[in-house]
Amino acid sequence: MARNREPQIFNISFLDVICGALGAVIFLFIAVPKGGSPPSYKQQLAVSYDTLHRQLFAPVDDSLRHKRPGDTLLVILADYKELPSAKDCPDCPECETSAPAETRRVSVAPDENQADITPEKKEPEPPKPEELKNTKYLGDPPGVPCKVSFEISWADIGDNVDLFVCKGAKCVSGGAREIRDIGQWDSGKAKTKFFGSDLRTTQEAVRQFDKVIPGEYKVYAVFKASAKNSASVALRGLVYSKNENGQEQGEPFTSTLQLNAERLLLATVTLAENGEFKLVKN
Repeated sequence: MARNREPQIFNISFLDVICGALGAVIFLFIAVPKGGSPPSYKQQLAVSYDTLHRQLFAPVDDSLRHKRPGDTLLVILADYKELPSAKDCPDCPECETSAPAETRRVSVAPDENQADITPEKKEPEPPKPEELKNTKYLGDPPGVPCKVSFEISWADIGDNVDLFVCKGAKCVSGGAREIRDIGQWDSGKAKTKFFGSDLRTTQEAVRQFDKVIPGEYKVYAVFKASAKNSASVALRGLVYSKNENGQEQGEPFTSTLQLNAERLLLATVTLAENGEFKLVKN
């Protein structure tokens, strides 16, 4: 014997009917306008389209001013009118062209009694010479930028001359090229030969690059050899200094060395910490 089933009010068929009715109501609210005139009869924006430059021109209504770039607008084209073409424009009356007036050249004779009013051309004033800076520098500048330089040079590259700058018992030369209390030896002279040519120059120097080292210096030189068997050599010397303020001081000197003689004292230099020095030539 079959059991009697209890009636179910909310079955699947009932839910289908309710959902279908609700969807129909929502569709009616969306599709049917809610009073007022239909959109096709209510003008919101009048647009002009430039077919030549492909641009739109329209006065923006106040209701659209709050819109920002990227917002979506529903546009329904209600009506359009074609702009008049060039052939629809009335013809412009041509302007009468008048013949150009004849131009005549009139020569005016100069009046002898009239004073010459031609303005005189002023010659530009020569530039004022710049004020010369007070300097104690004499002679040629050193070959390498530095704070202090003791230099000698000669004319013939075949002559071999050695420079010695001594302070107390220490000396800087080609044999001892750097001593902290004196400076660094500098020369292009080399004892080795490269492809048969002797790499020599006609100058030697001892320089201080980082700072001025005060003290008493003695400058010596010796004439060691000569490719032309010269008996003597003429030297040109220079003592140069430059302090922290950029003030330069330099003084040249000359001397003559004999071949194979003892090293000769050229000058004694007393150098102060501010770069000023006193040169006593031998």
